Amino acid sequence: MKRLLSLVGAALLASSASAQVTHDVDVGPGFDFSPADLTIHVGDTVRWTWVGSFSHNVESGTGGVPNGIFTSGAPVVSPGLQYSVTFDSAFLAANPVPGDSYDYYCAIHVSFGQEGVVRVVNDYGCTAPAGSFVELGGAPKIGGSWTVGVDNPIPGAQNAGSLAFVGVGVAAAPGFPCGIPLAGFHMDPAVANGEYLLSPAAPNPVAVVGPVQWAGAGSPAAVPIPIPAIPSLVGAQIFAQGLIVDPAGPNTFGASAGMSATIGS
Repeated sequence: MKRLLSLVGAALLASSASAQVTHDVDVGPGFDFSPADLTIHVGDTVRWTWVGSFSHNVESGTGGVPNGIFTSGAPVVSPGLQYSVTFDSAFLAANPVPGDSYDYYCAIHVSFGQEGVVRVVNDYGCTAPAGSFVELGGAPKIGGSWTVGVDNPIPGAQNAGSLAFVGVGVAAAPGFPCGIPLAGFHMDPAVANGEYLLSPAAPNPVAVVGPVQWAGAGSPAAVPIPIPAIPSLVGAQIFAQGLIVDPAGPNTFGASAGMSATIGS
């Protein structure tokens, strides 16, 4: 385990991430945000623009209680005003919240229902079925353990008792959010190609965790990923993908979706 942690730590120290897309949200013209429920990816920016003639602000928190993560300042009437937040690796690491879902509201209209949420997702991949790779517990924090679940939700594709593994890397495969086609690695035996979602370039994968016995469709195998206790890793990203191996089933290899995570303190 000590050797595993040192290898992961050394590789992570050399990794980095960059911004992606800007998403626009209208503040107003009534007592609302539009869209109020926004899903983005790590590195994306949300840009709020004031419209209409009412006074508004953007304040992170819930139910009128601020949490201090971000704020546009005091409510103002200012059509055309813009306020932006970039939800990159450093932001997520400095401001961890459950599920990377950032709630916010207008301080003077929260009682009217003017609330919103920005959901920062870290799953990726273009062919694996939904639910094949999920977060189960813990958190990707230095010195901690982040538990992910590997599942093949296709009934009858692989046998209960098969073995699950998780590969961990410091970069995604070329073509992110898609990966490298792999014949015979889809979780559905009727589909020809699965995907390899980690970069094939050294030092990836920096670790392979497992095996853990899988109980069958709908019961993700819990695989803990240890995070090195190295303070300088805060803000770095890791990428992970699961694999279920079933030598006796109709589908020998089942490659899951991928997931990225920002290491927190």
